[in-house]
Amino acid sequence: MVSMNRREVLFRVGGLLLALPASRVLLACGGDTGMGPDSLRFISSSDLGHTHFFTLQLTEITSPPAAGISRQTSNDLSHTHTVTLTEADLDSINAGNTVTITTSNDDNHTHTFAFRKS
Repeated sequence: MVSMNRREVLFRVGGLLLALPASRVLLACGGDTGMGPDSLRFISSSDLGHTHFFTLQLTEITSPPAAGISRQTSNDLSHTHTVTLTEADLDSINAGNTVTITTSNDDNHTHTFAFRKS
């Protein structure tokens, strides 16, 4: 466990209080197609005052690989997390359902993604 001084605690809690409302709005919106017409970009839950991004190609949803996919999130605060989606998860996203996935535990925490095709 990492020891923090009072200033660090206040800074992290303050950052979380600012990021939490924004992350709820972004999660409610589902995928952000800002990456291009052939992909969907998702933002994770805010944990320890930060978020990560994960991009799915539309072809991964419409024609999911039998083995599913497993790859890294964006790098934030010098670390990434692994997201694993099965073929069934990808099929479910393609059908318009929301699939909630928890990332790998890296840097002593996880994040949650709510995958939904907009």
